[in-house]
Amino acid sequence: MHTLAPQGEPRGTVLYLHGGGWVHEAAPTHWRWVQRLAAEAQVRVVMPAYPLVQEGGTGATVVPRVADLAAELSADSGEPVILMGDSAGGSIALSVSLTLAQQERPAALTALISPALDLRFSNPEIDARQPEDPWLVKKGQLELSERWIGEHGEDPLLNPFLGDLTGIGPLLVFSGTRDILHPDTRLFMQRATDDGADVEYHEEPGHLHVYPLLPTPEGRRARRRMVDAVRQATSSTAPTL
Repeated sequence: MHTLAPQGEPRGTVLYLHGGGWVHEAAPTHWRWVQRLAAEAQVRVVMPAYPLVQEGGTGATVVPRVADLAAELSADSGEPVILMGDSAGGSIALSVSLTLAQQERPAALTALISPALDLRFSNPEIDARQPEDPWLVKKGQLELSERWIGEHGEDPLLNPFLGDLTGIGPLLVFSGTRDILHPDTRLFMQRATDDGADVEYHEEPGHLHVYPLLPTPEGRRARRRMVDAVRQATSSTAPTL
């Protein structure tokens, strides 16, 4: 587990789940982002080195452990944690958020960057979107997700697209349209809105997978919004300076 602390007293805690298809460790892009987040939002950022599939990691083992970690961090601080993740890490973050909501201790905010939401990859719009996505390939993503969740594709806590959003707390979601994960993100956000969830959705036409982590004007705008949202979510517990 890696912890990044700001200068001065932290306003709160962000539990960040990095992406990488459940097979890659955190990349330099992730480190740059969490360092900036800790400094600019004045928060402690905890980024667990969760077991990857080649190390025996699965959704059934990792999600409960991360949910327990979130509960421990919340108990230590006396305040709900903020959950954040990108791509495969976004899937874990949402699964953990759903778990905490079931336990009636929701996250203060769940921020998702181009998340993998429906791990069955059965949406027919994915095939139509594939030629526009230079990064992700459906076949490879499906093979990885099957290694991650095994026979649990219909489990609403491990395949978070199916989850019950009751009591989940605020959601902040980013998606680019040149991403095969985008069709499921749009469906999920529509359902969340219909269910009355507190949602803020940012969709960037023509942009790629995890665009908020990329060095583009739109990426910088998304990062500023996440910093502001984290500061807002922690404002009630901010220390008096």
